Amino acid sequence: MQHKARHGSHWHGTYKASELLPYVRSADEWLKANRQNPIYQAAYWELEHMMAGAGRPEPAMNLRGQSAAYRARMAFARVRAADVPTRRLVIIYLAVAALIEDDWKSHNVREFRIVQAAKAVHRLASGTHRKWETEGLRSVELHVYPRSSGHVLRKMGEALEKACGELAGVAISEIIVLRTERFGPHPSHQPVAQAS
Repeated sequence: MQHKARHGSHWHGTYKASELLPYVRSADEWLKANRQNPIYQAAYWELEHMMAGAGRPEPAMNLRGQSAAYRARMAFARVRAADVPTRRLVIIYLAVAALIEDDWKSHNVREFRIVQAAKAVHRLASGTHRKWETEGLRSVELHVYPRSSGHVLRKMGEALEKACGELAGVAISEIIVLRTERFGPHPSHQPVAQAS
């Protein structure tokens, strides 16, 4: 149950950044060619509106005991405060959806997709960092990271899916083609060697 709360699947772990990167690059390339697509424009402006309405980010140490919806909103506020472009969130959602679709060994269900997308966005600006300089003493640093699991990830993923889900339906197959042309097929497509 803890594994599912953290990763969105009972058995599949979180994708590494290196596994996601070819899909991020391919999704970026696809968006450059399709930036006038009205479905992309709608997804972009919905996320832009949501980010603008997230409010001022609270320090991570103040989030304990808050609702999952509030903590998800603060995660988006931290992303906005870190000057992450809204377009980047669209790219990440498309990349995650394409990777899960292209990976034949993946757990291709909605919960896994939204949790993986939320985790990738959460990593963009996940914590609160403070540093104090004191005279004659060494500096003091504080780094606090909210937990990346549970209902918060589901709330973040649902917001991403609400904005980008329709666009993913249009873009995923083309992103997979771009990824395959540039980086080759996903490793799960390789034939299994037969023991002789």
